[in-house]
Amino acid sequence: MTRVERWPKLLHGPIELSDCVVRGRVDRDRVVLAAKLTAGERSVGVEVVVNDREVDVIELHPEPEDLFAVRRNGFEVSQAPLTPEEFRSQVEAALIVRADSDRWYEDHSPGMVEMSLKFRPDLPARAGQLRRWLGLPDYEPVPRSAVADPLPVVLPPHGPATGMWIAVAVEEPEPAIWRRLEVRSDITLAALHRILAAAFERDERQEHRFETAYGGFSADVRHWDGDRLDEEVTLGQVVSAPGHRLIYNAGDWEHWLRVEKLVDLPRTASCLGGKRAAPPAECEDARGYELLMAALRGQYDEDDEDLIEELGPGFDPEWFDREVVNERLARLS
Repeated sequence: MTRVERWPKLLHGPIELSDCVVRGRVDRDRVVLAAKLTAGERSVGVEVVVNDREVDVIELHPEPEDLFAVRRNGFEVSQAPLTPEEFRSQVEAALIVRADSDRWYEDHSPGMVEMSLKFRPDLPARAGQLRRWLGLPDYEPVPRSAVADPLPVVLPPHGPATGMWIAVAVEEPEPAIWRRLEVRSDITLAALHRILAAAFERDERQEHRFETAYGGFSADVRHWDGDRLDEEVTLGQVVSAPGHRLIYNAGDWEHWLRVEKLVDLPRTASCLGGKRAAPPAECEDARGYELLMAALRGQYDEDDEDLIEELGPGFDPEWFDREVVNERLARLS
């Protein structure tokens, strides 16, 4: 690993950005933004790990080829190209969330910042150097936690319709419960909710909400102060490039959703893959699901049998059938 003190000596003069990509595992809410930086005849690779919207790690690779060899390690990894503008935008957004989060912890829990710096003492200096290389403006942090709801802002205009591969996973359980879906970018978030309800075997009448970089969207704006109607915004307006993400809440279940790649425009929504059965309707939250899993792992004594009967009679947590999901999605059309 290159020490951060050597970074300024590696590149001199105007920086050219190329070979930008985003990669991530389908079952993890973490992405790696990677690109080649060139100044004159010297090129290096930069790798930015974004975890839960904020920068977590910044690494430099003196040999760019080392960076672009996808390390799968037995896991399914998706990779998609980005334009230099998309790369800069996503890096800048993740740096801002990290800076705001650190500022919030400085005010509310200084020990957390000290602990973070103990593990990655070079991260602030690396973030500053990366900003300069990418030509990003200086930023004065706002003391705001990483999980704070963004303020509603003006939505971007509708872009050309395209197809999207999106990875969606339930936030809590481990191993992950996930689906990969192919959808159109011009569907509304209300239509996306119906697709997600079908993919995860839920009643589409269940209360739901989307949390995006442009604020919250739901069907009941009277319940969520500051939200806008989910039928008035399209998916492509709030996530437009691979690596973009949002949060989807259905009842007390939270899901993360990430764009994996842009593809040709599909006729209808479809499921391309997935793992594990969605929590049964009787499990209203993660705590109920944990109790059910513990009962299924037990020796089926009387208490276990009663809990299984209450929360998930006949439930097989490993069951998943893509064709069944696609039959449900076909009925939405």
